[in-house]
Amino acid sequence: MMDKVKYAIVGCGSVSWNRYFTRISDIQRGQLVAVCDANAERLKRPMDMHHVPGFTDLDEMLAKVDFDLLVNLTNDQMHYSLNLKGLQAGKHVYTQKPMTVTVEQATTLIEEAAKRKLKLVSEEAVGTFLLYRTMRKLLDEGVIGKVVWARATCTHWGPATIDNWPTDPAWFYLKGGGPLRDVGIERLHALTYLLGPCKRVSAMSGINQPEVVVRGGPTKGKLVKVEEDDVTLLTLDFGNSTFAMLDAVWVNQRAILTPYLEIYGQKGVLTVMKASGRDPGQRDFDLRLFRDEPGLGVRGWAQIEAIPPLKPDPSVAITGVVHAIDCILDDMRPISSGEHARHCIEIMEKSYLAARTGTVQTIVHTF
Repeated sequence: MMDKVKYAIVGCGSVSWNRYFTRISDIQRGQLVAVCDANAERLKRPMDMHHVPGFTDLDEMLAKVDFDLLVNLTNDQMHYSLNLKGLQAGKHVYTQKPMTVTVEQATTLIEEAAKRKLKLVSEEAVGTFLLYRTMRKLLDEGVIGKVVWARATCTHWGPATIDNWPTDPAWFYLKGGGPLRDVGIERLHALTYLLGPCKRVSAMSGINQPEVVVRGGPTKGKLVKVEEDDVTLLTLDFGNSTFAMLDAVWVNQRAILTPYLEIYGQKGVLTVMKASGRDPGQRDFDLRLFRDEPGLGVRGWAQIEAIPPLKPDPSVAITGVVHAIDCILDDMRPISSGEHARHCIEIMEKSYLAARTGTVQTIVHTF
């Protein structure tokens, strides 16, 4: 019986260094065996650090390296084609979000994985995060009563405006990119994990800044023409008079301290706080609860501790890939399944359609 999953990483840019390469030793049931990136210069550092071969072509790596799991950390526009190649080569796949750009592509991956009996696991892996597991437990226990509405925010500077972005951030602004797919999907995964599948969506969306200038890093001063919407505002209907609002926007300024997720119930409120300027993947556990129950003499705010984990949690930066490895070794159905990812991709796809047509869109796929 396999006791370790051999995995290979494709994509050695900002995400891989912010979240993975510095934490490889924490992925205890996995073994990194190869890395791949179209930019040969980016291969040198992970090859030297982890003593693994590097490839500039995924097909070559698939042909020459024996491994079980493909970890896809490339840009949004490349996710679908590389995920499909991995599955067709008989590899389990763990992919950065979004899994694909379109629902049709997502369905192709789900069917390919099912046909080959492979695990397909997609970011955002919120169901594995201690923060969201704690929130889900409180909601299931009715601590804030029936949920009335939620508010989630993903407004931030945008990669071109973040100081010293380590790679060329232009792809974030091209077709298939944008803040909704880059960061808005994180909150969509969270909202649907906590509240269940979304039923309908309406939206307003457009390009507010037609061009941006890269502030720092290797392409400092580069002028980028914005092709994908950089301001998208969503209203989500979860049924039973439960609603949510989400903003996914790139602007040059951002509040210093802001709640990035709030859930209002009939008896209280759950609020997640996040300070700006933190490293990607380093989400602090700062959960606060407001309760208003006169019969219990309770009215006010409290800071909530995390529920005790069943086993020691790895860093939130790598908990998704650790979960994917556990699913392979223990033959579990992924929490962050392809079906859940497709549901969130459909919300995004229908959001753009809603904004263009001015009509509320029904969400068809569930999880």
